Amino acid sequence: MKIGIIGAGRMGHTHARELHALGVPITAVCDIQPDRAQFMADMYGAQVYPTDQALLDDAGVDAVYVTTPTRDHIEPVVRAAERGVHLFVEKPLAFTLAEAEEAARAVEKAGVISCVGYHWRYTEAVQQAEALVQDQPIALLACRWYWTLPPIEWLRNKDLGGGQIVDQITHLIDLAQHLGGPVDRVYAAYALQTRTDAEFHNWDGYAVTLTFGSGAVGTVTGTYALFPQISERPHLDLALRERMLRITPEGLEVHTAAGIETFANTRPFYRGLNETFVRAVREGRPDLVRTPIRAGLLSLAVTLAANHSAATGEIVRMDQFMSQGNAV
Repeated sequence: MKIGIIGAGRMGHTHARELHALGVPITAVCDIQPDRAQFMADMYGAQVYPTDQALLDDAGVDAVYVTTPTRDHIEPVVRAAERGVHLFVEKPLAFTLAEAEEAARAVEKAGVISCVGYHWRYTEAVQQAEALVQDQPIALLACRWYWTLPPIEWLRNKDLGGGQIVDQITHLIDLAQHLGGPVDRVYAAYALQTRTDAEFHNWDGYAVTLTFGSGAVGTVTGTYALFPQISERPHLDLALRERMLRITPEGLEVHTAAGIETFANTRPFYRGLNETFVRAVREGRPDLVRTPIRAGLLSLAVTLAANHSAATGEIVRMDQFMSQGNAV
């Protein structure tokens, strides 16, 4: 099995390390910055290609990882699908619903295996939560992510990264839809209070209300106002009858009147995601993938609906929003 990496930045290296740990050879790399591509290629004994087209045409790879900035996802995704190459694409899938739909159609037409990088779904904590929730009704799903300025410069600009909801809290929204069912309405309000637009073209406070088709309600709160050492870990809370489940990067907490029971994630955070995608490609088993491209599109849609609501002050109905292909 041969893997190509398109985009040799932070997330490209994250997945390359996991693939290397799994014994999967990285044989081809490309990046718009040749020195970054060469650095990664030297680490893993891969060949450098000047463009993703050259890599896809000449490298003979079985699958590619598209780990470029979000705005640059769609062209390599579509080209990979058209060449029959299986593909992994980092979240969020795209910057607009129109682009995401274009990618999904190309993947589905080609019949290639696809996976969007929502790695939380592949953790032991989430699988344990699935077993505990089953068909029980959920009253509330609450997402919280407190953070600081993003370490990557382009992510600080909402016009390039979409803001915290689109780029980061999307992980928790993806989990909320996975465990609580599809979101049907979204209302959002954002703020810029602690920084200036000149230094930080983004929002530093995010508050979103969700309703789910199941009847559950949800909240999403986030901030970029704080400091890197903030001890509050990102998490998703699920309120069931006399029990609360809290999913964090470290594992699952089950809160009841008797106390708190914990289930720790025993494997590296990105391991299950990469292991599953590799196995799916090796065995020709798209059913193994928990986050195919359509799942990525649905999670993206809720985050874009939140941005649209914050910009317009409207309550967004997801069925109408998706049918209109809104990009804001």
